[in-house]
Amino acid sequence: MRKKITLWLVLIMAAGLLVMGCGQSKTKVEVKTPEEAARMEGDPVQNLIIKEREWLGRLDAEHAKIGSLFSAWQQGQATREDFMQQLTKSKRVVRGLIKEYDLHMEVNSFPEDKKNQAVYQEGLAYGDKLRTAVNNFIFMATEGVMDAETKQLKPLTDEQVKELYQKYMVEKYEDYKAKLTAVLEKNK
Repeated sequence: MRKKITLWLVLIMAAGLLVMGCGQSKTKVEVKTPEEAARMEGDPVQNLIIKEREWLGRLDAEHAKIGSLFSAWQQGQATREDFMQQLTKSKRVVRGLIKEYDLHMEVNSFPEDKKNQAVYQEGLAYGDKLRTAVNNFIFMATEGVMDAETKQLKPLTDEQVKELYQKYMVEKYEDYKAKLTAVLEKNK
């Protein structure tokens, strides 16, 4: 008798699990491809303004990290190696931003006539130039520059890195950022 009751309980539980679906969640998780995630609806200029604000915030954070360690290196509180390590970390972030921009422009058509508008020419175009300037500085500081004679990358001296920092991370960065920010402020 006891075996029959146990058998019936097992059968009832098994049938219950089959009917209930073993307690499995009915929520479906939708996974988007990077292209689907980057796609935006609406005005391409306004979409680019939204993305440039986001990218500028993230680039400014990396720029601040690089600037802080550069100052520490200048003051003898950090070594060149410490500075180069920070640049290597920042390289991943900056290249990620460049890839996001490229994907955004690929997935979201940006008509040529929009590129001729003042909002793009006088401001939005400088977002790409800003990221490129930072990327170029990082590459030259960490990898070097091409030697015309040997056709090999030649490491830079401390003085050359400092000159490049001034040119790319101060002068170009401030110029490009000012132009981009002016357009972003006008189009809030």
